[in-house]
Amino acid sequence: MLLIANPISGGGRGRMLAPALAAALAQRGIAADLHFTRCAGDARARATQAGSEAWDGLVAVGGDGTVNEVLNGMPDPSRGLAMLPVGTANVLAKELRLPHRPAAVADLLASGQRRSLAIGCANGRRFLLFCGIGVDGAVVQRLSQVRTGTLGKHKWLGPILHTLRHWPRFTLGATLADGTRLEGLSEVLVTRVRNYGGVVSLVRGIDVDDGLLHVLCFRHCSRLAWLWQGVLGLCGRMRPSRSLLVHRTTALRVDGSAPRQIDGDFDGQDPVAIEVLPVRAQVFAPSRA
Repeated sequence: MLLIANPISGGGRGRMLAPALAAALAQRGIAADLHFTRCAGDARARATQAGSEAWDGLVAVGGDGTVNEVLNGMPDPSRGLAMLPVGTANVLAKELRLPHRPAAVADLLASGQRRSLAIGCANGRRFLLFCGIGVDGAVVQRLSQVRTGTLGKHKWLGPILHTLRHWPRFTLGATLADGTRLEGLSEVLVTRVRNYGGVVSLVRGIDVDDGLLHVLCFRHCSRLAWLWQGVLGLCGRMRPSRSLLVHRTTALRVDGSAPRQIDGDFDGQDPVAIEVLPVRAQVFAPSRA
């Protein structure tokens, strides 16, 4: 196994836990090579290089952003992919109920259990979680502008408050694969998972195993309406309504200029085409109960 570790994830826990995972794998007869990333983009570069090497799997030690970098670097995204979650939200780990202790992760890798997950792709960038265009993209964009050092959940408060204070107004349109056209949207969240940010539960019916893109189209324009939707999400009571349209599709295009985030990283603000790739990720994860 090749371990690609972000040493500053989890306030520095990535640097401590990655060697522990390598040792746990060795105890189970699995050879492991450890690579610590040095800067943004290094995980992607190492995963690209690994395409010509004989690994049985790549293990991202870090948060969802590290997993996304590794996934985008892999020449063959269907190669075995694993995670030791030490990030801020660890959305993928929560969705798949992945273990957090090095010994338990080593046991999972030794068992060979995998789940086949659909891969989303937005303007050429792969994702396993979500692509958000609009208000949440503005929050992530602000975070990228002021972020220093390691990232904890408390560091999201400033960007959220800044976005609420300087309230953006976006007008977006979305065209789904079947030709359905939706107008007057302030946010389009394309997701493969129900968990958002580690704390919010999106609408029911989102299934990580169904191979579809779940499209949440928000028409909320005021701060108060957005805050109320957040409260509903925190309570697990978010529902479709006249202001929240929910669709499932295999592809769509979102038109209009608004900040975009992919798996928690800022990704620009141009119009975006999103699709499900024909190849699936093979993620080391416990079998679905």
